[in-house]
Amino acid sequence: MPLIKNFVAAICALAALLFLAAPLTWAGGYSGWTADDLAPAAGAQMPFTYGTDRVIVVLNGKINISRADLKAYIDDAARAVIKIYGRLPVPLTIVRIDATEGNHVGFATSTFDDENDYGLIELSLGRNTSRASLNKSWTLTHELLHLGFPIVEKSKRWLAEGIATYEEPIGRVRTGMTSARQMWAELIENAPAGLPQSDGGLNYTRSWGRVYWGGALYCLLADIEIRKQTKNRFGLEHALRGIARSGGTAASDWNAHQAISAGDQALNLTVLQDLYTKMALNPGSINLPQLWNKLGIVENNGVISFDDSAPLAAIRKAIESGS
Repeated sequence: MPLIKNFVAAICALAALLFLAAPLTWAGGYSGWTADDLAPAAGAQMPFTYGTDRVIVVLNGKINISRADLKAYIDDAARAVIKIYGRLPVPLTIVRIDATEGNHVGFATSTFDDENDYGLIELSLGRNTSRASLNKSWTLTHELLHLGFPIVEKSKRWLAEGIATYEEPIGRVRTGMTSARQMWAELIENAPAGLPQSDGGLNYTRSWGRVYWGGALYCLLADIEIRKQTKNRFGLEHALRGIARSGGTAASDWNAHQAISAGDQALNLTVLQDLYTKMALNPGSINLPQLWNKLGIVENNGVISFDDSAPLAAIRKAIESGS
């Protein structure tokens, strides 16, 4: 009898291993493949479903990354974005992966193909990229987030980049892919690059740091103010969901003012427009040390700790958890 039980257990373990490693099919089930097939072949397509939304990964070139590891990378990015938007921003997204040399996640872009009606992300990926490198990468999450906001005019690009820069680590914190301490440490390190310089406001900047981190600071201040005015019931993510659900995704031809208006209307507030006037049309001013202190974020030689008695500590926790 023990021999039979051991044999059955071994068969079940093998079946479970093959089940987890197999690629997803359109129906949400699994298609068969042999144990020797450790990596998708060049030209392979891997389809995924998340509720009613679909992602298709198209591989250009040969990689040595297992299907299981590549699947985990796509799933992690999708889950992080769903934590922000409640779903993926557009119903169909094509992720084209171009295999390159090395162990790294490289440059990526995102856009929307109007003719074929899908979001398009193009991503370069080292053919020998490890699971550890994939786990650390924020790139795909960042690009998926872009699909939830209109492709705005160049002078307003800081809005789109700011949203993706700000919300990406929050989504990854909520899925356990990074820590709250790491998220705040990176923001504290990079936020000074987003402060007003010689430009008259974010709409007039030519600085890379202002575009990304000035935009992220706009988002942080909007998140805090929305949570203040709603007693922490809502945050910036709910305004973003309102924009997307009103039609203001990358699939739209909306401009920045339409998006801001939709976000404010979703919460019956004027936070986004008020901050836009202050930071986009004027230089504005932000006392970062005071802001971190109010949030209860204490930085000491690169080490982050939290003061839960700080005035905005509850808001900081809600930003991290989504509550």
